[in-house]
Amino acid sequence: MTRQEMIDQLKQYRPVHQECERLRKRIADKRADMYGIRSAVTGASCVKSNAVSDSVERVVEAMDSMVHYYTEKVAQAEAVERKTVQLIDCISDSEKRCVLFMHYIEGKTFFEISEEMCYSERSIWNRHNAAIEELCGMTHPSGASGS
Repeated sequence: MTRQEMIDQLKQYRPVHQECERLRKRIADKRADMYGIRSAVTGASCVKSNAVSDSVERVVEAMDSMVHYYTEKVAQAEAVERKTVQLIDCISDSEKRCVLFMHYIEGKTFFEISEEMCYSERSIWNRHNAAIEELCGMTHPSGASGS
């Protein structure tokens, strides 16, 4: 596996995770819409109408669709996370593992990692590069270490 392929593989986690977070918010918004419409429909001063019932039905259908989509995305994110963590766990040095985890799983920049680990940004960059080279040198990077 080339260096760029390895980095691309490690980078898969964050976008999927962020999409799951966006979906959680959208579902919460749709639930609020649904409950707002439902309370308006059942309110004493509200006259029940087909338009309001249709509106409630559309919100419920949209929410069901998002929940299904969200469930699929969560499963995808969990699979990508497991694969990414397995790759990171192959690294022999704990500091290099920590750098990769903080960068690819937590989404921290090299500057943020350097502040947290009390190393220079260059030192963090070097650890990152050494870890990537170690992963690229393995014969089977999905779990078993070779080399």
